Amino acid sequence: MTPNKSTLRKDMEKKRANVPARPLAALASVEKKKSKPKPMTVGRWVAILVVLAVLGWCAGWGVSVYLAPPEMHITSLDNLPTKARAHSINTYGGIPAVGDDSAEKKDAASALADKAFQTGPYRSGELVFRAGSAEELAALVARAQAAGGVLLGAIRQVNAVRFSFPNAASMTQFLRGNAGDEPVPGADLNYTVSLPTTPAPTDPYAPGSLQPFGTMALAYMGVPQDNANWGQGVTVAMLDTGLSPGTTNILKGGAVTQYDMTGASDTPALGHGDMVASLLAGANGEQGIVPGSPIMSVRVLDSNDQGDVFGVSDGIYTAVDGGAKVLSLSLGSSQSSDILQAAVDYAISQGVVVVASAGNDGNGAIDYPAAYPGVVAVGSVDATGQRATFSDYGPQLDLMAPGVGLTTVTTGGNMSFSGTSASAPLVAGAIASLLSSNPSMTGEQAVDMLTQYADFAGPVTGNATNEFYGAGTVDLGRVLNRNDAIFTDAAVADMYLDVTTMPTTPTVPLQVSVQNRGNTELGLVNVNISYGGQAITQSLVGMAPNEVRAITVDLPVAQLVQPNGLQVDAQVSTNNDDNLLNNGKARLIHLTPAGG
Repeated sequence: MTPNKSTLRKDMEKKRANVPARPLAALASVEKKKSKPKPMTVGRWVAILVVLAVLGWCAGWGVSVYLAPPEMHITSLDNLPTKARAHSINTYGGIPAVGDDSAEKKDAASALADKAFQTGPYRSGELVFRAGSAEELAALVARAQAAGGVLLGAIRQVNAVRFSFPNAASMTQFLRGNAGDEPVPGADLNYTVSLPTTPAPTDPYAPGSLQPFGTMALAYMGVPQDNANWGQGVTVAMLDTGLSPGTTNILKGGAVTQYDMTGASDTPALGHGDMVASLLAGANGEQGIVPGSPIMSVRVLDSNDQGDVFGVSDGIYTAVDGGAKVLSLSLGSSQSSDILQAAVDYAISQGVVVVASAGNDGNGAIDYPAAYPGVVAVGSVDATGQRATFSDYGPQLDLMAPGVGLTTVTTGGNMSFSGTSASAPLVAGAIASLLSSNPSMTGEQAVDMLTQYADFAGPVTGNATNEFYGAGTVDLGRVLNRNDAIFTDAAVADMYLDVTTMPTTPTVPLQVSVQNRGNTELGLVNVNISYGGQAITQSLVGMAPNEVRAITVDLPVAQLVQPNGLQVDAQVSTNNDDNLLNNGKARLIHLTPAGG
């Protein structure tokens, strides 16, 4: 079966145009986007500012898949049932637009105010809201201040403000207003945002552990050593914890611009933001994916790695208006907020690509903003190409990238970096590299190209994507080779065990998938699969470029549940294969109870 890879967007109604195979340096005929709407006038924004200034893990059975000796070990939990974290989707407009003094309006106001002062994933006692005009916003600000509210911040682009209130009664008074007052538009809580949870340390020699990349992540993605010019002219904004003192001195490449949206009086601590910058720009002794890109560091998380949707939204507007073409957000929240989605939509409307980490909880719920339509949601693979057990999955997942044990360089020395936080900037950098080499290419087309040439993994269903790997793992080597008409590459794409519960049948199906990663049709591909003393040989004929087919092998459960499990080896061969590194996979498959 051949997955149709013509589209990736989560809002599948919008079909993407196919990106033609052309040289990276010349895409002159790629159609440019229509002109963008002009922003509001400076005078109007000044008026707004003047007004504001005046107004002052898994349950049940588990499946462990180990890589066979002599290589390292790996655990894969791709299709196990999990306790998915529920997403609370908040449609902006917490107070219903009903009659001025209706009981429904009063009850909704009281409920929202009471919740704001309870413990939850939001800033206690805070509200965010926005208005349709500067005049409407001025009236609401005055109303909030009259009720005892304190203005904490404003986002001019969308007439949005952030307020704190001393108590629930004060907030309720503001929300209800007086007789004849309109409901507060878009009133909602200021939900917190944080770094994805930190994955457990990786021991490459421990049974069931993930295999780290070390310094080989960029090579795995097909990035050549001579990429010093990659990213030139394309600003990448990283919305993160900021850069610690001295980091700008060791980063390679373009200029570094820094913004701080947190209002914190401290300096960023050595750690997360520095590692993200290291992956993007490179540092002393380390290759970056886009060392030529100007880097914009937008601090939206404080020294406790915490932020909120208002600050992140403000950071998005700041980055876009500051000239960033690609945004990398290694952060997330389980809560959706309209103010954050509006900021994401604004960035996309300006032709800016938004890339975000899927999350590190290992379950079937993608974090926000990665889960929003139009955002490139990124998960993690380890050095064997398997989904990292911590990497969140779901239908919104788009692409995968290295995310286990990456070596980064900071002012504190080398630091190992794992998580979808590491994967997201690599994808952001890959997009920036395409935009830099192809001035007429749009961000949407760059994402399409990475999607078209991604390395497939997961179940072969005939669909372009799957919830565990999205469209697959970014492979810039394939992108760079796409114009070589005779480039030939047959690959073992994946071994996917179709097990969701402890089987009661004598056998379980294993899909061994084969992908044509070359640019010419493969007339004949020989596939050899061996397990438990048995060998299967099958031939695939006439595989088109990028086509994926699966061979299903029924594995005996009696052997899979034995302490040593069952080793499966798969090899492919074809004439004149230009890349022999991906011609085989070997796995030790073992069914065990969770925790067993």
